Amino acid sequence: MNQFPRMCVWLGVLAALAFIATAISFVLLVWRISMGLKGHAAAEHRRLKYQERVVTMLRDYIETQRHTNDQLWMALQVHADRLNRMRGEQTELRN
Repeated sequence: MNQFPRMCVWLGVLAALAFIATAISFVLLVWRISMGLKGHAAAEHRRLKYQERVVTMLRDYIETQRHTNDQLWMALQVHADRLNRMRGEQTELRN
């Protein structure tokens, strides 16, 4: 009979240690998840900044291409006008 109370004390101590170990594990788990979420948020923020830079670069590229295409089109029109004038002059000379 003497061993039963002593066993209950040990079981109580073991239960308290198990509870403390579980609480510490839970706190570490929550801390680890929060650190992971902070890292994920930082990575998303960096990705968003890079994406904005890429969009800006593409917008500038499109504007440059549009300007180049306009210049090319104008040059082709000038050249076509010159050719048409030359053909008109040649047909007038033949007649």
